[in-house]
Amino acid sequence: MSTADITLDEWLNFDRRAAWATAETAARTVGGIVTSVHLHEYAGRTAYNAIIEVDGRLFVFVPGGHAQLGFEPESWTPTDDEVLSHLGSYAALDPFPDHADLEPDDRAEARARQTDSTVDEIRRQIAAITSRPRTTRLKAFLAAKHADEAGVSEAPIDHPIITALIQKWKPGHQELIDDFILPETDTGTHGRVRFDPDGKPTAAWLAAHTTHGTITDELARTGRRLPTPDEWEHAYAFGARSLFPWGDRMPIRWLGDDNTLVMPDGVRTAAASPMLSGLHMAQNSYKWELTTDRQEVRGADGGGAECGGEPWFAKWLIQASSYRDPEQGDFVAQRPHTRGTLARPVIPLD
Repeated sequence: MSTADITLDEWLNFDRRAAWATAETAARTVGGIVTSVHLHEYAGRTAYNAIIEVDGRLFVFVPGGHAQLGFEPESWTPTDDEVLSHLGSYAALDPFPDHADLEPDDRAEARARQTDSTVDEIRRQIAAITSRPRTTRLKAFLAAKHADEAGVSEAPIDHPIITALIQKWKPGHQELIDDFILPETDTGTHGRVRFDPDGKPTAAWLAAHTTHGTITDELARTGRRLPTPDEWEHAYAFGARSLFPWGDRMPIRWLGDDNTLVMPDGVRTAAASPMLSGLHMAQNSYKWELTTDRQEVRGADGGGAECGGEPWFAKWLIQASSYRDPEQGDFVAQRPHTRGTLARPVIPLD
C-alpha cells in the first residue's frame, strides 16, 4: 500500500515500528531522511509525529483517509462566561485576571443584555465563520513543520538594504529592526535584522510584495504546493470533532511561566506546542495561512479581533478548527502578500 493511502485511523493505531516504517517509505519517495518518530501529546490525546528532512527543511507526515471536517454549532452549548464574553464582557474569559485593569467588573452589565435568543445568536455567529460538517477523502501528504512568511527570504548581512538598516540600530533599545510594514503601493524590497545582546547582527531577511500566483508557481517548481483548505483543517484538528483542536471550551487562564492554557475543567494545553499532527499552526492571530484557494485563508484574522479590542470570545473563536471567515478570504485575495501572510509548503505523496 502506498504511503499516500495511509489513513488517520490507521496512523493513530500504529505502534512505533509501523510508524517508523511508514516514515522511511515516505522519505524515500521524496528524497528525504527521517529525523524523528516520536509520540506527541496534545490536549489529552497522543499520536506519533514523523519528522522528515527534505532539502534541509523539516516536514511532518500527515495521514489522510475519510476526514470528517467542519462544525455544527447546534451541537454546542456555551458556558456562562462564554455567553457573557459574547455579550461584550471583558472580564469574562479574561485569561490574565491578575493583570486586568482596575475597572469595575462588567459581567453583570453584560448579563443584563442576555435574552432567550442569545445562545441561538452565538450559534449563528459561529456558523458564519466556520465550515459546515462534511466528509472528504484525503491523501496523506508531507507538510512543513513551520509556515513561511510570504515574500520573505534570508539575506546576507552585507546586503545593501541590510547594511542600511544596521545603521539605524539603536543599541540598548531594540534587538530587531525592520521595514516590514509596507503600503500596498510599495513595490520595493525591505529588510529585517536581528542582533545578539552584544549588538552583533546575527540574522537578516529581505521582504517584498508577492502574490498568491507567484507563491504557487515558486512552490510548483520544486514539486510542492500550498495545502488545500480541507488539508489545512484536517492537519489542524487531526480527528478532533470539537470546536477547537483542544476541545469545546475556551480557555479561562493563560499561565505565562510555561505558556499553558487552562480550560474550565482544569485541563491544560501548551500554547506554543505543535498540534497533535506535529505542525505549528494558528499560533498568531495576526498571521493567516494561505491555501490553494486564494479566497480561503486559515488560522487567523489578520489581528482584527485583537486590534479591534474584541472580548475574548471573539479572539478565541478564530482558533476554531473549522474557522474560515469569507470576508477575510475576500480581503486577502485582493491584496499582495508580505508581512502577516504565511505560506506552508506541502509535498504530495501520490
